[in-house]
Amino acid sequence: MDTPRYALIGGVGAGKTTLFNALCGNPEAARKTQALDYGPGGALDTPGEFVSHPRLYRALITSTDDVDTLVYVHPADSTECRLPPGLLDIHAGKRLIGVISKCDLPGVDLPAIERLLRAHGIDGAIVHTASDDPASIERLRALLNARNPIEDLLR
Repeated sequence: MDTPRYALIGGVGAGKTTLFNALCGNPEAARKTQALDYGPGGALDTPGEFVSHPRLYRALITSTDDVDTLVYVHPADSTECRLPPGLLDIHAGKRLIGVISKCDLPGVDLPAIERLLRAHGIDGAIVHTASDDPASIERLRALLNARNPIEDLLR
């Protein structure tokens, strides 16, 4: 079975590149993502500006056309979601997963962040991650590599 291709999407500072590096086995410290960054198996890290600036929505839509799974990354310490309603619904048939990053920060209200993501259309699984918790990265990796039940019906 081929590894499903995925794209990490989220605002500036959400932790996408740190997560991307962890998923790709790259110990390099995260730097500001200035352009699309491709990893093994078609993994894709997108700049946060793609979500933050409406004029770049087209770039987000175009660059994520060939992935199987959209992964929306939201930091645990932010109670504001800048994800426009329906933006990630543009591609029919793609799996949508939510990731709450930076879950190791003090004083975060994870149930509130989960409600926020659900209110913004994240209807798939929501995974909690922290850069110092390898088990959380493995849970996400396993979810990304799991076959979609709908795909099972089509095979």
